[in-house]
Amino acid sequence: MKLSHWMTLAIVMTAALLVGDTAFAADGAPNERGFIALGAGLAIGLAALGGTLGQGNAARATYESIARNPQASDKIQTPFFIGMALIESLVIVAFVVAFSLVGQLG
Repeated sequence: MKLSHWMTLAIVMTAALLVGDTAFAADGAPNERGFIALGAGLAIGLAALGGTLGQGNAARATYESIARNPQASDKIQTPFFIGMALIESLVIVAFVVAFSLVGQLG
């Protein structure tokens, strides 16, 4: 996709969020429950996106460095797995935050 398509998508998404009051309103009053659910969805969605990009970049850099210097693979793999675990733990923290937000709905 071109940058102009991403900008258009961002503008449309922002407009949809700003007009979301009417979508979450039950009887004309704003409904906080809808915003909490929206926040939980955004939290886990953005965390999964960031974790995916981070893990992909870490794996790419690791495999490129092992391909350039195969003798150093045993020294590279341990920090790689620790880094992957830390990236995944941040996604799990966002998952817990999203569930705690959803828990406030009940």
